[in-house]
Amino acid sequence: MNIVPLANETLDSFLLKSQQIHKEAIKLALERYDKEIYSLIDHKRFVLIRLDERTILSSYGILRFKRRYYYDSFMEEYCYLLDNKLQIPKSKRMTNELILKILDLASIMSYKEVGEHLSNEFVISKYTVWKTINEVLLETYFDIDIDRKDLKIHVQIDEKFIGMISSINKKKYYTLTIFAGKELIGKSYKLLNKTVISSSKLRDLKDKLNDILVNRYKVSPDEEIFISGDFATYIQNFNESISCCKARYVPDKFHVYKTLKDTLPDVYVDDYSLNNENFQNYLIKELVKIDDDNARKLKNILIKNPKSFKSYLDPEYLGCSQEGQNSHIYAPRFGKYANRFSPSTIEKLSLIREARAMNAKVILVHKYRKIPGPIDVSMPQPYEDIVKYALDTREMKFETMKMFNQIKYGGL
Repeated sequence: MNIVPLANETLDSFLLKSQQIHKEAIKLALERYDKEIYSLIDHKRFVLIRLDERTILSSYGILRFKRRYYYDSFMEEYCYLLDNKLQIPKSKRMTNELILKILDLASIMSYKEVGEHLSNEFVISKYTVWKTINEVLLETYFDIDIDRKDLKIHVQIDEKFIGMISSINKKKYYTLTIFAGKELIGKSYKLLNKTVISSSKLRDLKDKLNDILVNRYKVSPDEEIFISGDFATYIQNFNESISCCKARYVPDKFHVYKTLKDTLPDVYVDDYSLNNENFQNYLIKELVKIDDDNARKLKNILIKNPKSFKSYLDPEYLGCSQEGQNSHIYAPRFGKYANRFSPSTIEKLSLIREARAMNAKVILVHKYRKIPGPIDVSMPQPYEDIVKYALDTREMKFETMKMFNQIKYGGL
């Protein structure tokens, strides 16, 4: 579907014409560079075979340019010197910056839509989009350490259920946010010193967290951090996986108060009463009577870990909002489309979403996009055998013969 204006504006025509001029300028610059290379090389070594056209897809549109094809008589191989100078891999039709754009768009829309939104000059298939994502490795690069001063570190954990190709049913995808401090902006709070990570494997998530706490937040072994989330057993026990510092589990207030409101609507509850031993015992007796999964989990926390609610009275505890992070960061991609993903693809697309939320950099490495090594276009010096002479010392006088023999056998 094409959307067209009721009336064309002069600026639209100007911009479209400027884009075409810019693309033509790129073509001319590439061909001029190829001509410059031709004028500088040794033509005895590089024999010109023909002039070939190459087509490359870019965010500017379709780029077509001609460059020279040579036979390298010294290396005994054929090559395009322009491609080598520009480090354009063989048999690759997309620029690196277009691949980055594919990854960025794939984190917010379906593969089919990505292929249709890259350019108004071409469309690529959803298979090509999938293959492009599958052939890259991504890693978040944090170039700035967190300067949190004396602010308390909060770690909030949750999971999102996503369709995966390895299962008929949706599977858990674990998400986690680290922050220290928050700021009121308008009617909502902004988390400060934030780092967002996720993984399809809980063990990997724990390893990532410990590494970031040490290297980015500079936690000390005696420091204690808050671990917040719902009533899931893995969240309650998550503090046992923190090896770099102390950690305290705090039940998410939202789930606690919602559970009590749904199951015991006539009982008044606040942060102080939740820390009262008699009131806790009353809640346990009442929750036992209720056939509800969350009521049962909350009852068990009140029995096994009643001190976990003490953090509600700690002014340093700022609460938990990981479900909000899930809605903001992950839902635009994984909640909108009924796709099934491989775990590795989910992690790649999530990493891009997370980097956008944190304004962080992403390092991209291609699995198969090999950059050609530079060709030394200078003419190698021909190999020359060292001239050797054999002296016949048999007719020399004794003293002369003795001297030459000492030179010959290393006696001098």
